[in-house]
Amino acid sequence: MKFLDSNILAFAFYNNDRTLKCQKTIREGGLIDTFNLIEAFFIIEKETSREIAQKSIKGILKSNIQIADVDVNLVFEALKRANSSNLSIFDLIHYSCALINNCNAFVSYDKDFDDLDILREEP
Repeated sequence: MKFLDSNILAFAFYNNDRTLKCQKTIREGGLIDTFNLIEAFFIIEKETSREIAQKSIKGILKSNIQIADVDVNLVFEALKRANSSNLSIFDLIHYSCALINNCNAFVSYDKDFDDLDILREEP
């Protein structure tokens, strides 16, 4: 299974040069966590409007994407990796979620995910 980063979700819902590839990636399915939804909402709202951001996130919720909850255990797993990584706490949570769920790829345009235990790929 592939973990989809927040930028993939966001790019799929407003006009940019990556929209079609990101929409296709979402249709193919994968795993996200609840923080992905929050981050994607923030980006989409900034680029478009709150109404479009709301509709976009509702669309993700209705899709075949699996959504992992961010709970105390996931935060703890992310914190265990904090000293050995330069990732932000949000990215550590996403990365830890992908590891825990045995994802074989991390789909993202964010090069901060390069050279980790899970291969980063772009749509």
